[in-house]
Amino acid sequence: TAVAARSYEKATIFARQHSIPTVHPTYQSLINSSDVDILYIGTIADTHAAWARKAIMAGKSVLVEKPMGLCESETRGLIELAEERGVFLMEGMWTRCFPAMKTLKQVLSTNEIGHVVYVQGDFGYTAPSDSDERFWLPNSGGITMDVGMYIAQFGRFVFPGGRVRNIHASGVAKDGVDYSAMASVMYERGEGEKSRGVVDDGMMSFVLTGAANTEERVMIQGTKGRIIVEGPFHIPQLLRVMYDEGRG
Repeated sequence: TAVAARSYEKATIFARQHSIPTVHPTYQSLINSSDVDILYIGTIADTHAAWARKAIMAGKSVLVEKPMGLCESETRGLIELAEERGVFLMEGMWTRCFPAMKTLKQVLSTNEIGHVVYVQGDFGYTAPSDSDERFWLPNSGGITMDVGMYIAQFGRFVFPGGRVRNIHASGVAKDGVDYSAMASVMYERGEGEKSRGVVDDGMMSFVLTGAANTEERVMIQGTKGRIIVEGPFHIPQLLRVMYDEGRG
């Protein structure tokens, strides 16, 4: 086990706190080490893709903190490079690793709530006031780059194999970054759902904000019921399944 940071002093303190035996003076030194097989990249988001690329080129397996890249081309380039070099690459979407998500997948697969019509959710917290915080970084700051992926990934989860047909979004900017955002996404159904006769588009809508602490929950509405992923959904602990018994 080894660690490196922008500051050797900070890396040393971190290593002492977590009983890490080896401290490298630079990130490149850590990447070059023959004693390291797997790298976790938790630098500021601006540099995730660059350091991940260097690690992949060195033949290391890589876990990259979200977001993996600042745009699609950066992320797609890393995926293609990892495939070419034959190394493991994963984004640190830890929400997917909770047992509740396994249960959610099982419930969805049994068709208990019918086919999913839409997903709805929110994620908001009071943004830090200190202008030096990463939230305010001009390239990788803002609410979407910070937490948007937590809710966006539910679209891929509940519409497996689906293709994004279109996205409509609006938002509020503050000090050069997106402070609040609202989005609606339409998904063309995947082949698996189409084979079962589900042809209407799936829908997702969500709100992100740095202006308030929101409930942070997700609702998945099906034709025969709904599933509530209780907040905070990015560390899911509790699911509620409700079945349609008619209106009124």
